[in-house]
Amino acid sequence: MALSEASLAGFLLLPVSYGADANEKHVLHYMYIRPHASASEDGELPAGRTLFVVNVPVDASRDTLRELFRKAGAVESVKIHNLGDRSAQDVDDDEEESDTITETADAPADQKNAPPKVEPLPQLEPQILLSSCSSAHVVFVDDSSLERAMKLPKRFAAKPPTWPQPEARKTTSNPVGLLFFLERFRLHHPPHEVVKRHVDSAIARYTWIRSHPQWLLDQRMQGNTKSSMGVGIQAASVGPNGELLDEDGFVIVQKGNRYGRSGAEENTFAAITPDFEEEMRQNPEKKKPKELADFYRFQFREKKRQQFANLRAQFEADKKKVAQRKALLRYKPYVHVSDPSY
Repeated sequence: MALSEASLAGFLLLPVSYGADANEKHVLHYMYIRPHASASEDGELPAGRTLFVVNVPVDASRDTLRELFRKAGAVESVKIHNLGDRSAQDVDDDEEESDTITETADAPADQKNAPPKVEPLPQLEPQILLSSCSSAHVVFVDDSSLERAMKLPKRFAAKPPTWPQPEARKTTSNPVGLLFFLERFRLHHPPHEVVKRHVDSAIARYTWIRSHPQWLLDQRMQGNTKSSMGVGIQAASVGPNGELLDEDGFVIVQKGNRYGRSGAEENTFAAITPDFEEEMRQNPEKKKPKELADFYRFQFREKKRQQFANLRAQFEADKKKVAQRKALLRYKPYVHVSDPSY
């Protein structure tokens, strides 16, 4: 029995071949497939039409999996689950993230009520690589397509199918090999005009926010946790150098990130609150910084020697006081009288 026809814990082994050139030595990659089974009914992953695939290639995408399993039938949808930093989370959201950012940046903003949008930089990575042993769910249009998909390991036992390459696809959104590094180098060197638009928009946003402190208060009242520089603190005015001030006149400390302090999300703020100020007034000792005393051994010995010297001097002083008091309280029975008439 061929390895591709074997079964492992209910999974069938489906091999795919890497290497598009006929003269090139092909490398086999094994995926494990079985029908999807779940105790609860899921509308997105219907039982009887969903194929569960484990150990998908690291460069897998919805297009490549759709093209591979199209040999079994029409594919309705593909959901990929990355086991990397975000376990069991759809990669579909990451693939559509750039479109969402572009739409947000192109959306018209009311300059009177909202800060201008930051023009995003282009994506720096050509594609999102999955971690090893990532999985996917392939939903077919009908039940018969799932049955044909389960017969693919036996069908391709002698000649495994070739994993779709960028040259064989209409799109080059997921390059591999040398094409990946060439595309990555190109994306890491964006045009000067693109970088300039990003910097100008970030400066314009930062300037607008610093000149509209009331907007910060409105964002805080609305509970908007996504607007930069608009949550967690109440800005009442702007200082002489453009810094934001609260009602008590304290400078609002801002934390920056990848867009600096202007176009970032989820910034955090810190300022001296009235409760903290009252606590400092009641406990002034907390203001004093703690000094590291007797850090070296010779300092400890000198301190002990000085304590013993002070104790000895205090003992001698107390002994003299005791002697003087004893002399004043001494009883004198005989009194020398100088008057002869006595």
